[in-house]
Amino acid sequence: MRAGRNVIITGLGQSGTTLACHLLNKVHDTVALSEPMASARFEDLMPDTEAVCDGIGEFFERMRRMALRRGEVLTKHKGGLVPDNPKAMVDGVRQRVVEKGRIPVGKDLSEDFLLAIKDVTMFTLLLPTLSGRMPAYAIVRNPLSVVASTLSLPEPGLRTIEIYAPELAAQLKAAPDPISRQLARNDFFFGLYAEHLPPEHVIRYEDMVSSGGKTLSIIASSANLLEEPLKCRNLNPLYDRNDMLRIGERLLEREGAYWQFYTRESVEGLLAAM
Repeated sequence: MRAGRNVIITGLGQSGTTLACHLLNKVHDTVALSEPMASARFEDLMPDTEAVCDGIGEFFERMRRMALRRGEVLTKHKGGLVPDNPKAMVDGVRQRVVEKGRIPVGKDLSEDFLLAIKDVTMFTLLLPTLSGRMPAYAIVRNPLSVVASTLSLPEPGLRTIEIYAPELAAQLKAAPDPISRQLARNDFFFGLYAEHLPPEHVIRYEDMVSSGGKTLSIIASSANLLEEPLKCRNLNPLYDRNDMLRIGERLLEREGAYWQFYTRESVEGLLAAM
């Protein structure tokens, strides 16, 4: 394993993890893959998380060989590129528009290029073990916008959580409604980032956008040259405003690990700006 040249990217769903991969692919000698692994491929190895992480390490090496020998990689993509957003409106419905397949690398690479692989749920739940194997980074976003964005899409299944965190899956199944499920899930995920990652390895979506991608230089130093014209989507008009009010009320009245990264004032500010 090439310490420091293989890196994990994870984060909350709907937080900008695909955007981070899109931006990193613009950087010299860097390849960033979006969810190239099926989470169930390691199901038979659980609960041996060390064996699962061995399998993830082997996958990294396979992708390195593929990139260098064939000039292609496996990733979720749209039209042969990792997009800045994997969702779009199709027939009036917001849905995911990416597919998994092989795409060309499209750049020259050194033997020791930086390879980043992104997975949201599986990598987050494996952080207690995975973060000791290779550098890991999480992309987070204002908890109000994360839940609002999630509710604008078909509700995600719990299969990956059932495999890697069955107790959390049981808790989410018992939640009375989708907002309760998302708040509990995000509380758990934020807690893992707080416990298992250095503070500088938790990258806020808002900072990534306002810097034009420069905050990703903590992952790939050449990202400091990025000057992308990005727009914050925390108040995306596709999010239901009534949902946002309900989410905001419930966020502000409860405790959660997300308050280690965001203030209640940041949520109140979004509500006031609606």
